[in-house]
Amino acid sequence: MPNIKVNLDNQTTTVRVGQQNTVKVLSSVSGSAGGIAIIAENVIGGIASVTQLSVSGLSTFVGVATFQNDVYIGGDLYVQDDIVFDDFSADNASLSGNLYVTGISTLAANGGITTTGGDLYVGGDLYIKDDLVFDEFTARNGNITGILTVGDSFYYPIGEPFGIAYFNINDKLVSTGTTSVAITESNYIVSTDSSGIPTWASVIDGGLY
Repeated sequence: MPNIKVNLDNQTTTVRVGQQNTVKVLSSVSGSAGGIAIIAENVIGGIASVTQLSVSGLSTFVGVATFQNDVYIGGDLYVQDDIVFDDFSADNASLSGNLYVTGISTLAANGGITTTGGDLYVGGDLYIKDDLVFDEFTARNGNITGILTVGDSFYYPIGEPFGIAYFNINDKLVSTGTTSVAITESNYIVSTDSSGIPTWASVIDGGLY
């Protein structure tokens, strides 16, 4: 079982190399001035057990590196391959590529605003708990289960006939022909009953004279 002499600050420290590729420091420099290893070329072995490790140059780990406690990085962290984690917290996040989320993504509701500089594509349903405010929208079908309020005007598509709007037998809101042409025949006329509710009539009551 060989021993290796390591010079620490002009003092000799015995390093023992075990039979299981283990490098273990049995003693270190002590005294009022303390001591550090000035130069270490290469250490090749299986296990190194130290209380503190200070590396001033490039450090390369070939295998798996496991940290059982927190890891603090004073500068940038560059990861060439994928990064996998459970949770993360960040003040700001900048993604130059795509963001792929397989689970639920929750944005805090404490006054935070989420801004997208381009288009937002949603492959499934989009659920909005509060109000939805936008400038314009285009939809193939629309289903409103509550009240629809139009503050200004309601327009038919360009090119559609203009006249009186009504619901046809398919419950579709359509328009009659133009009112600029004189009527030559009629089937029913729109009137109102005694309560002011519109109704269809086949005769016209001239009233009292």
